[in-house]
Amino acid sequence: MTNHFQRVPRKVGKQAKASQTPPMVSHAEPPKEQLDRLIGLYGQGRLAEVAQLSASMATEFPNSPILYNILGAANMGLRNFEEAIENFKKALQIKPDYAEAHNSLGIALQSRGRFPEAIASYEKSLQIKPDLVEAHNNHGAVLKEQGRLDEAIASFGKALKIDPRFVEAYNNLGAALKEQGRLDEAIASFSRALLIKPDYAEAHNSLGVSLQNYDRLEEAQASFGKALKIKPNYPEAHCNLCGLYEKQNRIEEFEMAVAEATRLCGEDHMEILFRLAQLASRKNQHEAAVGYLNRIRVEKIQPSLRAVYFSLLGKSCDKLGRSEEAFSAFVNQNELTLASAEAKKFSPDRYLNSIQKRKDSWTTDAEPHWLGPVAGPGPSSPTFLIGFPRSGTTLLDTILRSHPGISVVEEKPMVGAMIKGFNRRQSIAVLNAFSESDILGFQAAYFEELKVHLDQRDGGKLVVDKFPLNISDVGSIHRVFPDAKFVLALRHPCDCVLSCFMQTFKLNGAMMNFLSLEQSAKLYAAVMELWSAYRRKLDLDVHVVKYEELVQDLEGTCKPLIRFLGLEWDDNLRNYQKTASERGHINTPSYSQVVQPLYKQASGRWTHYRKQMEPVLPVLQPWIEAFGY
Repeated sequence: MTNHFQRVPRKVGKQAKASQTPPMVSHAEPPKEQLDRLIGLYGQGRLAEVAQLSASMATEFPNSPILYNILGAANMGLRNFEEAIENFKKALQIKPDYAEAHNSLGIALQSRGRFPEAIASYEKSLQIKPDLVEAHNNHGAVLKEQGRLDEAIASFGKALKIDPRFVEAYNNLGAALKEQGRLDEAIASFSRALLIKPDYAEAHNSLGVSLQNYDRLEEAQASFGKALKIKPNYPEAHCNLCGLYEKQNRIEEFEMAVAEATRLCGEDHMEILFRLAQLASRKNQHEAAVGYLNRIRVEKIQPSLRAVYFSLLGKSCDKLGRSEEAFSAFVNQNELTLASAEAKKFSPDRYLNSIQKRKDSWTTDAEPHWLGPVAGPGPSSPTFLIGFPRSGTTLLDTILRSHPGISVVEEKPMVGAMIKGFNRRQSIAVLNAFSESDILGFQAAYFEELKVHLDQRDGGKLVVDKFPLNISDVGSIHRVFPDAKFVLALRHPCDCVLSCFMQTFKLNGAMMNFLSLEQSAKLYAAVMELWSAYRRKLDLDVHVVKYEELVQDLEGTCKPLIRFLGLEWDDNLRNYQKTASERGHINTPSYSQVVQPLYKQASGRWTHYRKQMEPVLPVLQPWIEAFGY
């Protein structure tokens, strides 16, 4: 999504009153009818005529600040940014207290990425004219681009206090709120803009993005459709609709949407090119995908797509065996993500240190001593599907949910809701101190959260709680559910860590570690050391599934697993691709892979990147040996 803040001045100026004209300049402005003609042409979008005519008039009226402001606005619309900057500076040289020209200069500087100068221009404009609503809005927009979201929101608020019907400010406010994860407030802001201006295509598009982030996919699709009905050649809305179909694995609709976007917007639009590349990739046309991607100027696509661009480039090059190019793309992907405003909210070291501290507390002489299961009023204990991310848990999840007796709940915070009462402490001593009443309370918290995410039609089925990094909370899970079963997904440690580095994840403290290969390996080792401590201290009921065996022999690998779960084999498990296609939205990075036939190319992928993996091999070698690789 792009923020549709003002890119050319909303007001190109009007004839100055005599008192506003510098004393040393007399009759500096062209006649009113000539200015009105220029402004009329500007309003009709005839920018080349405006530029030519105003440049010609400037020779006769070289001391007209309004004329230079109009000329700058026309050059902005024609994307002659450097000329526009000079025009606005000339207007301000003539009339230093021309607030609208300071605002216009800010827009031009912002368009060139000169953010500190743009901020200074907007602030100068507001010093001169504190109620210039456009300057407040644009000030907020540049602050948002720099990730200064609280300040941006404050600026949009000031604009709306001055003009409560300023729809662009509502749209920009919604975008900033969305980036803060305040989706309800963002949706409310976009909706407010649409109450004022129902045919505001940009707000329909923005609303669609927020609804999609909320998993309200039908509403999101409808919002993108409304944006395109109002503005059929709107590339961003086409791009977002294509992305929604692709994310849901609705490939036929994705292909039709890309064709429609290309027909209406042309193939050369950067974001349409990205969707063409994505479609080619989904059709295993990887040379074509790279060809489309090489035509894209990365700085011209939406900021939210830039890391994804490098992800797609890396994966396409990987499929073509071009490992050096692929790894370079993944490095770019992660560097972009690391520099994002979202990344600044999280600390990878804090999460890693928390795992290491918990491991230390489980490698003391303390021993767990608690009795067997505490029978609460809730359902029977769930089964926990755990493992390090990118170990095949999404594939295993999709296979298991193909069984009519299993309901898989994918990456929902039941364990998080349960351990809130632990005050973050999960040492053996803390767990030993819990009473039976405490345990019943923790069970109730788990099942209360489970109700929110469990399909009511799945009552009576075996519940599998799939959340890979719940592996770090196994001690607490076992304390609350001592009879719970655990399915551990394993994959070669090098493939696992490399795959984490190659992926784009929704950021949190844990996922931040995957932006560096070295940090990924450290986290892998810390998690597995903690897991090993749990195995030594606790009597866990565990079944191990290796990814490499699963893709080689699905039935032979899954039959023992189904027996472990206390169920009978069902032939539907072989049809996991149908299950994946019918699921629609899959909320993990593997969403596009689980609809494909089992493929073995990902096994041993790391050997193509042996040179890049060399620094982390000493960290991973003990686990390669421990897990029999």
